[in-house]
Amino acid sequence: MKTITNHKRIQVTVNKRCIDVYDDLTILQALLQEDIQIPHLCYDIRLERSNGNCGLCVVELTDENGVRDVKACQTPIKEGMVIDTNSARLVTYRKIRLEQILSDHNADCVAPCVTTCPANIDIHSYLHHAANGNFEAALRVIKDSNPFPTVCGRVCPHPCESQCRRNLVDAPVAINYVKRFVADWDLAQRQPWIPRKNPPTGKKIAVVGAGPSGLSAAYYSAVAGHDVTVFERQPQAGGMMRYGIPEYRLPKATLDQEISVIKSLGVKLMTEKALGTHIMLEDLHKDFDAVYLAIGSWRATPLQIEGENLKGVWLGIQYLEQVTKGENIALGDTVVVIGGGNTAIDCARTALRQGAKSVKLIYRRTKEEMPAAPYEVEEALQEGVEMLFLMAPSRIVPEGGKKKLHCIRMALGEPDRSGRRRPVPVEGRDIVIEADTVIGAIGQSTNTQFLYHDLPVKLNKWGDIEINGKTFQTSEFNIFAGGDCVTGPATVIQAVAAGRHAAEAMDSLLAKGYVREAHTDYSCSRGSLEDLPRGEFDALPRLERAKMPSLPLAARWGNFNEVELGYSEEVARAEARRCLQCGCDARYHCDLRKEASQHDIKFIKPAHERPYIPVVDDHPIIKRDHTRCISCGRCIAACAEVEGPDILTYYMKHGRQLVGTKSGLRLEDTDCVSCGQCVNACPCGALNYRSEEGQVFRAINDPGKTVVAFLAPAVRSVISTHFGIPFGEASAFMAGLLKKMGFDKVFDFTFAADLTIVEETTEFLNRIDQKGVMPQFTSCCPGWVNFVERRYPEIIPHLSSCKSPQMMMGATVKNHYTRVSGIDKEDLYVVSIVPCIAKIFEADRPEFAPGGIRDIDAVLTSSQLLEMAGLKRIDTAEIIPQEFDQPYKQVSGAGILFGASGGVAEAALRMAVEKLTGKVLTEHLDFEEIRGFKGVKESTVEANGSKVRVAVISGLHNVEPIIEKIIQGVDVGYDLIEVMACPGGCICGAGHPVPEKIDELEKRQQILVNIDQTSKYRKSQENPDVLRLYQEFYGEANSPLAHELLHTHYHPAKRDPAKSSGRKKTDSAFKTRELTICVCESCSGRGAVELFNGVRDKIKQQKMDTYVEVKTIRLRENHAAAGVYMTLDGKQIQESDPDNLYRRIIQTQ
Repeated sequence: MKTITNHKRIQVTVNKRCIDVYDDLTILQALLQEDIQIPHLCYDIRLERSNGNCGLCVVELTDENGVRDVKACQTPIKEGMVIDTNSARLVTYRKIRLEQILSDHNADCVAPCVTTCPANIDIHSYLHHAANGNFEAALRVIKDSNPFPTVCGRVCPHPCESQCRRNLVDAPVAINYVKRFVADWDLAQRQPWIPRKNPPTGKKIAVVGAGPSGLSAAYYSAVAGHDVTVFERQPQAGGMMRYGIPEYRLPKATLDQEISVIKSLGVKLMTEKALGTHIMLEDLHKDFDAVYLAIGSWRATPLQIEGENLKGVWLGIQYLEQVTKGENIALGDTVVVIGGGNTAIDCARTALRQGAKSVKLIYRRTKEEMPAAPYEVEEALQEGVEMLFLMAPSRIVPEGGKKKLHCIRMALGEPDRSGRRRPVPVEGRDIVIEADTVIGAIGQSTNTQFLYHDLPVKLNKWGDIEINGKTFQTSEFNIFAGGDCVTGPATVIQAVAAGRHAAEAMDSLLAKGYVREAHTDYSCSRGSLEDLPRGEFDALPRLERAKMPSLPLAARWGNFNEVELGYSEEVARAEARRCLQCGCDARYHCDLRKEASQHDIKFIKPAHERPYIPVVDDHPIIKRDHTRCISCGRCIAACAEVEGPDILTYYMKHGRQLVGTKSGLRLEDTDCVSCGQCVNACPCGALNYRSEEGQVFRAINDPGKTVVAFLAPAVRSVISTHFGIPFGEASAFMAGLLKKMGFDKVFDFTFAADLTIVEETTEFLNRIDQKGVMPQFTSCCPGWVNFVERRYPEIIPHLSSCKSPQMMMGATVKNHYTRVSGIDKEDLYVVSIVPCIAKIFEADRPEFAPGGIRDIDAVLTSSQLLEMAGLKRIDTAEIIPQEFDQPYKQVSGAGILFGASGGVAEAALRMAVEKLTGKVLTEHLDFEEIRGFKGVKESTVEANGSKVRVAVISGLHNVEPIIEKIIQGVDVGYDLIEVMACPGGCICGAGHPVPEKIDELEKRQQILVNIDQTSKYRKSQENPDVLRLYQEFYGEANSPLAHELLHTHYHPAKRDPAKSSGRKKTDSAFKTRELTICVCESCSGRGAVELFNGVRDKIKQQKMDTYVEVKTIRLRENHAAAGVYMTLDGKQIQESDPDNLYRRIIQTQ
């Protein structure tokens, strides 16, 4: 592994600029070090040489040979080079190359519910939060895009649910109801969450219209630091949310609570100020830096029939507005509502609540064509609204104090531009309906007539305001518009989305002087519900969708009490857990998506059929999703050249180059050490490891659990770098961060590193004294232990019997801490935070769960800790640095060094020298010769006439030659051998973010060295808390109790041959199931051919032909079978119905 130490600076020209760079690096490495970005996907800093598969890092090089294209990841940088990294030609080439790479990418970057939502709310994330009980975090995710979650949780038509993949299993997740619960939960807190505002900008924004669009623009503009004034013509703010949505759907007290949050941001609301009457647009244009028009569509569409102006004939939105204002409207006993939209339904249900005994709704199409939300239609029917379809009003005639509504019978003709079939009159089929009140609710439009005598903002042919759809700018420079006055009547969530985008556009104008068109990140999609392989969903368990509790029908009459009562916390969390989490976990840090977005690539459904390939789940913690794989080869290289087991390779299958195991075995049955470096290397989310974040959050939010966290030494190196914390403050910062996240106790498992040194060094000295098995290998690294158990079980006797620091800490906390604290083991939830994915595997080992209670309940990696802190939206300015908790508070610098290669051996030598000499070691504590990134380092230490020969090895490929010599009986010349699976030790663990700059690992190591050198205690054996623990609990090092809790036995790995029987090597990429049906005359007579055709067609119809291969065979007539002879994966089965046979194949995957 390369380092930056001792590299010279040389001069090159990059993009016409002369700069200094480090020599002896590739062009890519050298320029990345200087923060000059070059697109790349197959480069990994830890590899000696990239394979160059992606082809994105091509740059133009001018040298003595002229101008040529070279791969920056493979070309050495040299003095005087002239390099162009982003010419127009290169950008065009890279875009084409990326489109080629993405051509078979068959995955969702973003969940379909998110892309369907008009406001693009990150539904995927907030459902995840809600399921885990992180309601404030869920709310903050929602309010990133929507300041009215309480309103929308009640009135949104939730188009997101129509695209929910759960539709293919049972029923969509109740996304909207969960959102409502989260929003209601927030408003029920003593202090609802209020976003932090940016510093004041000194800019003023005027918003005209206090409806959902205007108030949303005001909210986000205020958060951005602008001074916002909202002008509203009505007596109260809310717009259509207040005056167009009845109380039984949206209580106005609830609306007022959300508006009060907006006002708390400093937004000024000026009601009863109408544009064109009290204020003029021209004045606003002069007096404010930006103006947003959100005036809504308040003009009801007239019926345009005879009698529409009679008393007792209302237009829908006017009727609802007067009801909201408390006007006493005499409806009479019979009401007829004309229309099929949500306003018509609201009018009908409102009329019932106002005392009407009969309410009829007439609509010119059928129920299926009604634009109203289906659930609203059903509610109206249940409440007693009578619906008459295929009828259109022709005139209203007064007669005897009543109104006679004459209607024409209709039939459906050809589809119109909306896609709905056009109603056409049926001659001679008129009907007359008698009513006391007629309400026409057939549409609304925007009244912009007042603009005729004001600033000449351009209008479109429908009279709506015309804007640039990407910038929300009108024809006037600093005037923006959005919502219904631009689109015509739409939903609340569409208006909210427009308001937010307009706020972003205005902020851009005020900050930069121009509006930058909104950029949309690349988002690949698996397609619509019809495009997906149904078998993938047929195999999932059915979970009933939670019903929304509602007011009984009898309790709805004569009042406007809210009908839908809301979920309980238990129901909301359970419903959120139904989410399939369709979007990619890597969507926010996916290198492939980042490059596609930066090159402005838009997803277009490919012209060819992308193969569907099942997720490979053949390992306890690592999953492979080939639909995301781009065959860059980084995982194969990481396994072979970074870590060393070298178990992965490529296979060609179904026209794709896929990653499998060299042996053809399931991954868990190979020599995989669970290090996770393959996952860490993946640039596109095709590899992932098991996450325990959710269960940790759930434990934190469980009042019955005491949740304890402890952090490995190497974690602070990443925390220090990530947050820019000085090394001396990293520990206190981490403790404060974890307390802020909700952990009850925070320990430093550097304490357990000290404990490990005391136990392991004592064991080592005992082996020397008793001439035990030598050399002694360290056992701190679970990846290394896995390697020994799987590939070299012969050397297990050479391993120290000590558990790793993680498992020592777990055993100590679960046994010692429970005793001193009085907490029951089952109520104590222990979380280990580490730089290592193999430690997730280690904590699962059955020997570390005595009595069925795990010593470590969950393991988080450093990357997951950073992700969780981000998910919780923790502001680092609010973190109060704290000391770690007793009784494991004190740690030594020697323990800190465990985080880097050589640290274990160095800490052991500090103790061994003291024990061998009988003298306190006060000088020469640093053994620098065994530090650093060289694969094999060694040192010989003399103490009291004895020589201790130490080797320090990192990277498993570096230890194999020594192991093989030991197995052959060769004296390798070492007494103690420290082995770390990852090069450089834990600072390069796969649980850390992958470094991109050459010097990042050196910096991580230096942080640990600096902490050691400034520590109060620099030797593990002098840690007072460790000494106290022995005195009060363990007795002495290597005591019987210490052996019981701190030591273990390692064994050759157990492999299940049954799981690998009958496998082909390509099955390691993914296993295609084989169904073979005999079509001999006997079987054909029993329906074999029909069965074959039926199941083959079913599998093709369900898009499962990649998963299952159906073929025929002709056996001798005397074969044994009661019915049609068939085998599934070589095993004989019996089935006669194609559908049942298909279900059997799917359910036994």
